[in-house]
Amino acid sequence: MAQLASIRDDIRYGFAVGRVRVLQAKLLTRSVFERLIDAPDFAEQRRILSETAFGRYLEQASTATDVERALDASLGDLYDEFLLEAGLPEAVVRFFRLPYDYRNLRTALKTRVLGLPAPRLSALGTIEPAAFLGTGEQLPGAMCALLTAWDDAEQPPALSEVETAVDHALYEALAAEARRSRVAFLRDLMTLRIDLANTRVLLRANAKRLPGPEVAKAMIGGGSRSIEGLASEVSRMDAEELAEAVAGTRAVPGLDVADLLDLERYDLAAASLDAARMASARMVPSGPEPVLAYVLAREAEVVALRIVVVGRLSGLERDVVRERLRGVL
Repeated sequence: MAQLASIRDDIRYGFAVGRVRVLQAKLLTRSVFERLIDAPDFAEQRRILSETAFGRYLEQASTATDVERALDASLGDLYDEFLLEAGLPEAVVRFFRLPYDYRNLRTALKTRVLGLPAPRLSALGTIEPAAFLGTGEQLPGAMCALLTAWDDAEQPPALSEVETAVDHALYEALAAEARRSRVAFLRDLMTLRIDLANTRVLLRANAKRLPGPEVAKAMIGGGSRSIEGLASEVSRMDAEELAEAVAGTRAVPGLDVADLLDLERYDLAAASLDAARMASARMVPSGPEPVLAYVLAREAEVVALRIVVVGRLSGLERDVVRERLRGVL
């Protein structure tokens, strides 16, 4: 049965895999990002990128806002021209678009809580941006409930509470689509990302000496039970004890105690583990893995360009940009 499923996947993803083998060669290399960082101005950055797939999007860009919109447009075309034309399953397409729905939900909810003017929302999700404004009645039930959750509250929630609520909803939605896709790589990737997110919750809670019930509430379901089980113990441990306990679960191979003793170092280690998981998928000769790894790599590429191009436009020093890039590439 497993062999038959593998054959079906090879056929279903065969066309897309063929395209990916060609498109992978066009991904930006580390040397291109170094040239972008060292470029004296945006005009030179734009000239460098004119030689790449991003050139046509940036032709008329002159400000940081223009760059943001150009990069969003490149992602929109990736989803429309690659994911859909490749005939990938609906759940796979939704897996990549859902984060933008929840980004819009997060922005709209913060705006609602703080009473600020309506923000610019992303059009890259599965739901029209206008649905997040006003009453939210056009949103799916769970999203509408979250958007209006604090409408009658006497006191506005802390922004950390808003962040936690949206993060939980996003991870739950992505895990559900990963299961629905029947792609083992996506299911495993979501387990890894939930474990990494929960580990970060544990480290921050330990630093703040938060009580167990509060930590447990902040944990995201769907990850490894051994990581989730540490929530009730975290307040009774010092930093080194927690680091040893997390590493001892072996839920996230590749994390060591030293990575867990410094939050900044942890974030870099977590990003590296995520990137390594995607890199391993690119090496699979057929099936969904190389296709999904390519789309994830393109998304990471856009994040890196935002850091480099918008960062330099905003006046960030080159060394600061390089440091921020370490967690992406």
